[in-house]
Amino acid sequence: MKIWYCVFLLAGGVLLTGCAGHSVSEPDFHDPSALSYVNAHGVSVEVRLPSEGFVTASMVIDVKTAQNAMQTSDTLTRSAVNAGGLVGLLAASAINTRTGVGALERDARASAQNDARPMAALLEDQSLQDVLQRRYREASQAAGLKQAQGSISARLLITAQLVLSGDRSHFVLVNRVQVQDIAGSVLYQRRIEVLGKPFRRCGEQCMDDGRLDQARVNDQLQVCIAEAMRVLTQDLNVTDSRFSREETIRYVLDGQRIVERGQQLPASDGYHRYRNLDGALKSVPVAFENATGETTLP
Repeated sequence: MKIWYCVFLLAGGVLLTGCAGHSVSEPDFHDPSALSYVNAHGVSVEVRLPSEGFVTASMVIDVKTAQNAMQTSDTLTRSAVNAGGLVGLLAASAINTRTGVGALERDARASAQNDARPMAALLEDQSLQDVLQRRYREASQAAGLKQAQGSISARLLITAQLVLSGDRSHFVLVNRVQVQDIAGSVLYQRRIEVLGKPFRRCGEQCMDDGRLDQARVNDQLQVCIAEAMRVLTQDLNVTDSRFSREETIRYVLDGQRIVERGQQLPASDGYHRYRNLDGALKSVPVAFENATGETTLP
């Protein structure tokens, strides 16, 4: 069985990080004046790409292999401390780097980077920075965000990254969004994640042939950008996030069941939305299991 790590796994004194591309983000922030500032002055959209690149992939690690690696690391660490103190611990750490959890994570990261290259190459052929800048600007306008007209405007700063799923058949568009006033003060800050539908090419008898379909990739990317801007607009219009009760959100995407605690948000355009306990806004193209029904704004 494979798992997609998007959490920290702690066992036997060993910390194993997961989900490449999902670094710890800054806390969310929403000044009540953000919406009025945007409505008064409009927004100027600026898109940035992460230093590690626009496309990355989640790390996939076999559960049994991970458990064995952690047991090995734990045994080595305990033996080293009992036998050699600090010197033994340093020796155990060096061994773990080559054979234990460290090696497992390193191999998984290298595999994820390799799996991300075809998608990265496909998108880099399209003047990616210019394309994303235009698409986000058009999507923000279509979502109802007033566009800047003069020299005084709000700055809508978006750092975007595309993270391939564990099965590499769909992706998550991760948007770290800030709204700043003319002086550069942050009025709004949030992480918005939108899950896309499968993008692989439909081969013989519509079986996945393992190749990328450029048209599908571009279509899903556009859909995710449009949804991210709709979610942003919806969130800017709600200054009190306590209108929905916390519940367990469950849904299945491509056979992978996701379970997370959060607040269900109003759905639209075929997407279902929620706010997780970290404050991130997530939007998925499937219905939630055992949903309590549509959430209405007060």
